[in-house]
Amino acid sequence: MIKRLNAKIYAEAKRLGVKWILGGECGHMWRVIHQYMDTMNGPADFLEEPVSPITGTRFENARATKMVHITEFTADLIANGMLKLDPRRNDHIRLTFHDSCNPARAMGLFEEPRYIIKNACNHFFEMAEDTIREKTFCCGAGAGLGNDENMEMRMRGGMPRAMAVRDVVKKHGVNRLGCICAIDRATLTTLMDYWVPGVSVMGVHELLGNALVMTGEKERTTDLRGDEISG
Repeated sequence: MIKRLNAKIYAEAKRLGVKWILGGECGHMWRVIHQYMDTMNGPADFLEEPVSPITGTRFENARATKMVHITEFTADLIANGMLKLDPRRNDHIRLTFHDSCNPARAMGLFEEPRYIIKNACNHFFEMAEDTIREKTFCCGAGAGLGNDENMEMRMRGGMPRAMAVRDVVKKHGVNRLGCICAIDRATLTTLMDYWVPGVSVMGVHELLGNALVMTGEKERTTDLRGDEISG
């Protein structure tokens, strides 16, 4: 089943005639792409080794799969001065970051999301060192456990992450938990509501969207959620 579902990505890329593929904020996707996709449905000889059309950066790590993670792409844009950001627009947010299991512990994607955060946000606080990066805790609801019938398991499995968040809430007044996984955004919301009320969940690119300054834009007084901003 996974082979058939995964094959649709290459099939659609071939139909569209694209040069390479850009993957979004999805944890399971990133692990499947880099550990299984090339052997299941590759090699994708009809695609090219990804090169950013904006910065010219060659993503050599994606030579086999021909697919780049959105945080890699965005971090490269920032590093090359291609995005104008005003981090003050996120001054109402005091953020900590959850390393999603698959892109982080399984695939080593640690620095790119943090690079985006540090350029888009003035108030970023890491959780304890033994709860992040390669030592990260599970959200408690991945691997097909993200349904309501498993709610007790979700709350128990995610409690270590919630306690780490609670610690930075007490120390730094954190009010937002960032991540780069769609499943995490769904499941961590319930986890926070139960264990750490008052902390909401967001994707890293939502944070970026708040800070993004567009040429000719109208004065902005709210963020992407309609909350008032400063700056």
